[in-house]
Amino acid sequence: MDIQEIKFFEGFDSNVINDIKQGCSEKTFEQGDTIFKKGTPADFLYFLEKGSIDLFIKEKNMTLCTLDQPGEVFGWSSIVENGIYTSTSICRAKTSVLRIPKNKVEEIFNNDAKAAVEFYRRLGSIFSKRISKVFE
Repeated sequence: MDIQEIKFFEGFDSNVINDIKQGCSEKTFEQGDTIFKKGTPADFLYFLEKGSIDLFIKEKNMTLCTLDQPGEVFGWSSIVENGIYTSTSICRAKTSVLRIPKNKVEEIFNNDAKAAVEFYRRLGSIFSKRISKVFE
């Protein structure tokens, strides 16, 4: 999957897209693998390429959500002040992700305020929807 195919980035300037693309790397995980664990340093922002993951608020007993659609964003704790993951992500199946280091995200959006506002607005919207589902 190419960054340009991810709906989250629809409408972003091509320079921003290219910077994100250059900053990303692909990583594959097996079923049952943990991508990150709650309470650990949040070093990457992730985009699901293929596969399926569960995000847990508490260790394996309260699922926040299941992500299985290409392009879904997770791991945004990497771009907030404390930089500690607030959930645990475990692969339900073999899973491929694109990941970008938090310092690269900061660098890209420190150079483009308009894109930064849109980026954080979109992340906020996703976060709000996921949290709302937990309390339905």
